[in-house]
Amino acid sequence: MEEGNEFAPGARSSFEKILNERELIEAQKLFTELFGSLTGICAIINNERQIVYANNEFLEMIGVKTLEPILGKRPGEVISCVNADIGHFGCGTSLSCKYCGAVNAIIESQRIQGRSTREARISSSVNGKQKSWDLNITSSPIKLDGQTFYALTLQDISNEKKLMAIERVFFHDLINIAGGLNGLLTILKMEADPEEISDLINKAEEASQTILEEIMSYSKLRAAEDGEIVVRIERVGTGELIRSAISRIGFHEVGQNKKIDIDAHSADIDIETDKLLLQRILINLLKNALEATEANGTVGIMVVEKNDKLIISVKNDGVMPDEVRAQVFQRSFSTKGRDRGLGTYSVRLMAENYLKGRVSLKSTVAEGTIFSVELFKNWFQV
Repeated sequence: MEEGNEFAPGARSSFEKILNERELIEAQKLFTELFGSLTGICAIINNERQIVYANNEFLEMIGVKTLEPILGKRPGEVISCVNADIGHFGCGTSLSCKYCGAVNAIIESQRIQGRSTREARISSSVNGKQKSWDLNITSSPIKLDGQTFYALTLQDISNEKKLMAIERVFFHDLINIAGGLNGLLTILKMEADPEEISDLINKAEEASQTILEEIMSYSKLRAAEDGEIVVRIERVGTGELIRSAISRIGFHEVGQNKKIDIDAHSADIDIETDKLLLQRILINLLKNALEATEANGTVGIMVVEKNDKLIISVKNDGVMPDEVRAQVFQRSFSTKGRDRGLGTYSVRLMAENYLKGRVSLKSTVAEGTIFSVELFKNWFQV
């Protein structure tokens, strides 16, 4: 659904004007020589935020050999930002663009006629595959032959952000589970009742298994980022998967004093998928919903058949602000503190890049917040 011109101005220069602006820049021989010698990723945009010039590093970043394919396009359009086509007028004009560091850096630079630097998280879709960018973007005005342009310099900080986020989330979750295991073992040492001892040993075993699975899951996320996951398809029941995911949540602090309800009308059917990947997706969706649920609250989960597909939905009663909803699938974005975002990002990454699925989000006062994963029931018939 188109959102319209919600944020930045949508007006564009004609292609003839773009060509004239390019010629003007190329006529400034000293400038183009200096610009071409820069080792960073750089582009020149006009007042309408359209690209009129770029260096080789910029062209290499987006995978083109010449300027022609991107001439007159806006930055989000050339890197296939998922929001670039939402607004009526393209990159920068949708409601989601209101929270984009790239367009905000440009707009501020235009307003103050000075340098502006922002950090930008951008989600792209390239050949049906999700790609995330973490960039430091600087916009600086330059005057050439009496006209004002803006020099964009991009620093790719994706690897830095990826490692920081994965490591911080990994240690946070692992410490919580290990703390629970330590508590169980402490109680076990003091327990005399054989029945209680047996129960504590079983719980400790489950906690240690969860620790191993957490280590494996973050290893798998790293592999997913690098495109190195080998999908292993097997037949599995959705009811079994959901019950297993709920059981794993028991050792996370987010699940304490909260309830997970499987809808009474939820379908329990066999599907062909990668069991471990789908279980990890369900765990992350449940964790995310539980984190948004207050003590003694309830999270719902449901499976619905729809022709040759099934839809797994996880619901909580909270409502996301527009700012959160617009950024929730971005790798480095989180409402839980610095560098804590990964759960919903990994859900989309694994579902869409590896399980031939589609992830959607709906958040309204009437229905609460619902994350849905749509998958094919029969993998080999797709």
